[in-house]
Amino acid sequence: MQRFRKILYVYDEESKVSAETLRLAMGLADTTGGTVDVVQVLTPPPVTVASGTSTMLRANWLKEAEETLAAFARAAVRENTPETTVLVGRPHIEIIRDVLRHGYDLVIKPIGSSGFIDRLLGRLDMRLLRHCPCPVWLSKGEDYRDFDNILAAVDAQNMNYGRSSAKDLEISDTLNRQILELSFSLSALSNAVLHVGHVWHPPFLSMNSHGRAYIAKKEINAYMDTVKREHANWLKRLMRRAAKWAGNDVAQRVRLRTHLRQGLAGEEIPRLISDMRSDLLVMGTVARTGVAGLVIGNTAEEILDRVSCSVLAVKPEGFVSTVTLDD
Repeated sequence: MQRFRKILYVYDEESKVSAETLRLAMGLADTTGGTVDVVQVLTPPPVTVASGTSTMLRANWLKEAEETLAAFARAAVRENTPETTVLVGRPHIEIIRDVLRHGYDLVIKPIGSSGFIDRLLGRLDMRLLRHCPCPVWLSKGEDYRDFDNILAAVDAQNMNYGRSSAKDLEISDTLNRQILELSFSLSALSNAVLHVGHVWHPPFLSMNSHGRAYIAKKEINAYMDTVKREHANWLKRLMRRAAKWAGNDVAQRVRLRTHLRQGLAGEEIPRLISDMRSDLLVMGTVARTGVAGLVIGNTAEEILDRVSCSVLAVKPEGFVSTVTLDD
């Protein structure tokens, strides 16, 4: 967990688990010897008439928010209260600029609501997942030390039958390593069972495909058995590599379970979470094609709307955010 040494906690005044999530961030920092900063981003209302009065009202509005945020941090964390900052602007842009400005290696916030208006306007959670260059932890308020089950979702781009470029393969391999290193570390710290889930689907074949009508059922079944066996062997090889990545001390402390599911990731990952009663989903995200079948867009939003646990999402090494300090 040496990765998370500089953590940015994003305050959400509407969340019922804001204090619990801040304590989660502080607990992670204690484990890594790191630090936590607290930020809130206010979206200013439109100003139709600029005047001395409106300027004073804005200053008072900002001061009140700063005092409220500082009081929240003191109440949530009795000792070693973190620094608090109130920013003004578009929330995801200001948060990402803060990450770029100060070099945070984790953003953590309470997971947001998923109502119609949130989806219509583009909720902050999804914007952070799309654009934030560092890992994003969307928390439902649990303490990681109380986790019983963690699910890591991994992908096999190298089995995409010629449809993946060399760059896609590199991204997939790097993300799988990040996902598993973090998952092993968190599982060892919390003494949670680590479930590694891989969702596969036979290429060129679907239930509604007309192609299967011209091939004997016996041959279709044999083809599916072959594809399943290839993915099972890939998962076994990945787990052997994961043990080396994690290190013997960590790997020996982790109770590991692997799960191979046929279907679509957007459907099977939430089912795995439910079946395994997972407290945390660790997944990889990129801005274009999703890893572990997770596309930042419809599929990832569908998963976030359906999961019953917290989510830790990581980006591939070298990811460059579309948000810059010069915007």
